Amino acid sequence: MNIRGKEDLLMVLMAVLWLGIMIMGWLNQYLIGMILSVVLMMIHMILGVSKNGKLSKKFWLYPLLCWAVLWIASFSLSEYFAKHFAGQMPSFTVGGFHPSFAPTFFLYYIGGMLTLTVGYVIFQDEWLTDEDWNNFLEKVKKNKEV
Repeated sequence: MNIRGKEDLLMVLMAVLWLGIMIMGWLNQYLIGMILSVVLMMIHMILGVSKNGKLSKKFWLYPLLCWAVLWIASFSLSEYFAKHFAGQMPSFTVGGFHPSFAPTFFLYYIGGMLTLTVGYVIFQDEWLTDEDWNNFLEKVKKNKEV
């Protein structure tokens, strides 16, 4: 996926998303705000892992897109169960958690972080090769000497 030349547009979109997230919070539209935050973080990750303006399609599908789906599912299910059990004690727990917190724990914390961690390890050469890392270290070393 080629993002070369679109970086400025993505940066502007990030600012607009921040405003949208704040407005959704003020309007008590928390689920929409959380989904917008996933888009915001996705843009940060896309910019961070792209090499020379290109994002690997493999890396886009896994882990980035899978991570986004897990987080959006987590937020949506948490809101659903929070509304479903509003004002009452549920008759069951999920792994010891209130049904509205269980999706956050399992999909957001464990699923999302595990997906990103495994994806970054499996596809390490898609975003950071040894050559790229050594070039970066050389650049830092030259700047340090100046």
